Amino acid sequence: MTRRTTEETRDLLLRVGLRALHERGVHVAVTHVRLADVATAAGLTTGAAYRCWPNQETFHRDLAVAAVQWRDEASIARTLANIATLVDQDAPLAEVLRVGAMANVYDYPSDEPFFIAIVLRSCASADGQLAEAARERLESATTSFASLYEVLLHHYRRRMRAPLTVHHLTVALAALSEGFALQTMAGAPHLAVQRTDTGPGVGSDWTVMGCAVESIVDRFTEPILEPAVLADAR
Repeated sequence: MTRRTTEETRDLLLRVGLRALHERGVHVAVTHVRLADVATAAGLTTGAAYRCWPNQETFHRDLAVAAVQWRDEASIARTLANIATLVDQDAPLAEVLRVGAMANVYDYPSDEPFFIAIVLRSCASADGQLAEAARERLESATTSFASLYEVLLHHYRRRMRAPLTVHHLTVALAALSEGFALQTMAGAPHLAVQRTDTGPGVGSDWTVMGCAVESIVDRFTEPILEPAVLADAR
């Protein structure tokens, strides 16, 4: 049997600790995840665990940092899966926004890790290490989604309205998404409306989040006019 290094043991224990935190849910603070229990779940001795952390407090701090940094690599994959077919079929942009927002809000109830990360980020300012982890996680997610939005803008022949940038758009949509997530955590239902102002190929069943996303995209971006259109405008 290969002997693990202290760093490998530490990484294993953090992964198992995260799993325990995610299984217990957002209502349970990291302090309820005991290092001894994590060691047992990982198939290690308590002694091995305490060679990585001298006490529960330091373990809980690292677990909180890991929870903030945790990134569900499937999150952007789910977003792509929900809209990929529509984009391939050249569905109207409004339909892509409608379906994407609807899938997003209805994913919230089952996304405990996302909720846990938001809760911990909300109190990150109390701890420098946690605050740094929160900033790094936010920057990483922003970069990934900005790349997706750039592709969509190119596909739908739109560009950012100066002086706004794709980064601004990404930050605004992230704040909107997390705001609706916080409402879900408070038990608020997702509001929906039936719209009669949608064009061909666009459904009438919209979440309020979808309406807000459409408004932001419409205000932050503008169509790229073809040369013939520009000539007619003159």
